[in-house]
Amino acid sequence: MKLAVLLTQWKRNHLEEQIKSVLNQKDITIDYLIVFQNENHVDISDLKSKYNFIHVKSDYNTKFFGRFSYLFTLPVDFCIVLDDDIIPAPLCFKSYLSQCISKNAIIGGNGRYGILSDYRSQLIQPRDVELRRGVKVDFVGHLWCFKKDWLYYMFGTKPYTYDTGEDMHLCFSAKVNGNIDSYIGEQLDISSKCDLSNNKYASDQFSSFRTTKKELRIAVEQYWLDKGLKFIESN
Repeated sequence: MKLAVLLTQWKRNHLEEQIKSVLNQKDITIDYLIVFQNENHVDISDLKSKYNFIHVKSDYNTKFFGRFSYLFTLPVDFCIVLDDDIIPAPLCFKSYLSQCISKNAIIGGNGRYGILSDYRSQLIQPRDVELRRGVKVDFVGHLWCFKKDWLYYMFGTKPYTYDTGEDMHLCFSAKVNGNIDSYIGEQLDISSKCDLSNNKYASDQFSSFRTTKKELRIAVEQYWLDKGLKFIESN
């Protein structure tokens, strides 16, 4: 069983903190550690000389989807992809991978169930107490743990847009095409938390929610509803 872990680099400048937290993961072997960099906003050449990772750099901004496509090239069974605002606790990867296997599901750091345009839509954050029991949701975000083979569902259907919604496209395609569910990871104590920073980096000027129009994400949902997706009514 081989594992690839992919970190995302764009404009934030705390990659070393994230690398250290990944290399500090306990009771798990990372076969491939990748830093996927869109454009050249931050110079990470010094980190490449200090740490052993694969540096994939694109002069073209592939936005949210490019990092997932690179994983096709690696001979692995499981993948963990992190947004650049996530600092995982030491047992996060072990816990999430175990849940991915036992539930046969995509495991994520936070998630949402219900249609975005509906008052019932609820975003469940990593800090919420509900995470102690694990929550089945329509899609997850921040961190994704999944079987590499499920990428064939993701890229087997053309996305509605490449500007946003990779979190939804991954989970919705797996559900519609493979009946694969999505769960927020159980986090019984601080050692298995998805993000030790408690959203410290998630609300800065580089956060995608500041620039992404909700109407576009609603359109992504409708795209998948038309393909047969059924949303969770309640949890």
